[in-house]
Amino acid sequence: MRFTIFGFFVLLLSFILQTTLVPHLKIFGAQPDLILVVVAVYAFIHGSAGGSIGGFFGGLLQDMVLIRNMGFNALCKTIVGYLAGLVERTVFAESILLPMVAIFIASLIHETIYLSFSIFLGEAISLDLSLWRIVIPSAIYNAILALLIYPLLCRISIYEEGVPRFK
Repeated sequence: MRFTIFGFFVLLLSFILQTTLVPHLKIFGAQPDLILVVVAVYAFIHGSAGGSIGGFFGGLLQDMVLIRNMGFNALCKTIVGYLAGLVERTVFAESILLPMVAIFIASLIHETIYLSFSIFLGEAISLDLSLWRIVIPSAIYNAILALLIYPLLCRISIYEEGVPRFK
């Protein structure tokens, strides 16, 4: 149940990459949500409390850039961080395929919540178009990104746990 300073720096780095590099990685209009992937992986490793705290701060960072729908990303990523944290870390120890599937599902949940709030507040959104052109391609993209991010954050987490702390 912790969200460390190091976790915040990883989140800040993912935010910087999300706003500078990721917009240039669009494929057919879909782009990955690097912050969502980091939040989900962090939640897998540190549990639902750490995931929801990371989701809140990661979403808040995104909301500062996206003026429209202020607070949506913070709320959606907090919910997804909490839900992803309910999945135990030991489930993913054997294969990278399971984290990829879990991040695919987390991405679908995130986008569904985001679209639901947008529709509830009166935005005209085509669900058909959003589902096939944004939601599913982004979820696939995020799942592929898990191949790189999950092993890296697991190694960082193991290193971080071995570092002595002052109490």
